[in-house]
Amino acid sequence: MTQKSLKCLITGGAGFIGSHLAEELVNRGHRVTIIDNLYNGKQTYHDDLFQKIPFLKISVLDHEMIDLLVANHDVIFHLGAILGVKSTMDRSVELMETNIDGTRNVLRAALKYDKKVVFASTSEVYGKATPPFAEDGDRLYGATNKLRWCYAVSKTLEETLCLGYGLKGLKVSVVRYFNIYGPRAKEGPYAGVIPRFISAALKGDPIQVYGDGTQTRCFTYISDAVEATIRAIDDECNNEIINIGSQSEMNILNLAKLVRKLSHSNSPILYVPFEDVYPLGFEEIPNRYPDVSKMSSLLSFKPKVSFIEGLSETIEWFKENI
Repeated sequence: MTQKSLKCLITGGAGFIGSHLAEELVNRGHRVTIIDNLYNGKQTYHDDLFQKIPFLKISVLDHEMIDLLVANHDVIFHLGAILGVKSTMDRSVELMETNIDGTRNVLRAALKYDKKVVFASTSEVYGKATPPFAEDGDRLYGATNKLRWCYAVSKTLEETLCLGYGLKGLKVSVVRYFNIYGPRAKEGPYAGVIPRFISAALKGDPIQVYGDGTQTRCFTYISDAVEATIRAIDDECNNEIINIGSQSEMNILNLAKLVRKLSHSNSPILYVPFEDVYPLGFEEIPNRYPDVSKMSSLLSFKPKVSFIEGLSETIEWFKENI
């Protein structure tokens, strides 16, 4: 399916992953349309690319436009969502309603017009389960009053909608991303840990490690995530959930030290209690480690970019764009 030229619609296409996905699809000869309400994304990520392909500033909640656009494309990469820790804690109602209703609009239209959907989910759905996280493994969340879990709950419901529409005949694949990083990743106090660390190191600001820094993550470079996402178009991935990640596990304190070293920075490393950063009962996930055997067998893919290589590329991008 990926060999011929396809008309691809990317919701959330002005964001970090979406903009890289759009660029790669265009490079492969596919025709791409991007929609984004620019809540998280930036049109300036790709001024040159967006002059060549259609970009529409609309929301996934606009069901009439979604219906029209889906009807005129072959594949829909549904990345549009409200996400991020700050949104999870501060805007839980909007996050839940926007994500679930937006996904339902996309799935309904795709079923109506017999289109393929690749849905972007997250490793957050595993919650506090015991790693390694396998796609068919159990999930474990904290108490309802811990709003930190509302994003995981919304993505779980969206995955369930995908599989439910799959039973109705929709061609849909779910990809669960694990800590994707690279150029254009969002920086800021509530951003992913890598862009946050790099930004601080390059500015000479303290690199803030939340908690004691012993928590671990497995980081996946953006080009590897994009390649795996494109491979999920294939019909053999229909009605499947696939972890997209690497097994290059690192604790956050060592990550801070590595970023400082590669950035040639003298920034101090500062420990910050979680309760000083996140309101309303935040809970940390100590370890997040994926089982990637399904990605290897079903997508015939393994990450190719080493962590040092990817981190160095990311730092160089931030040097020019910070």
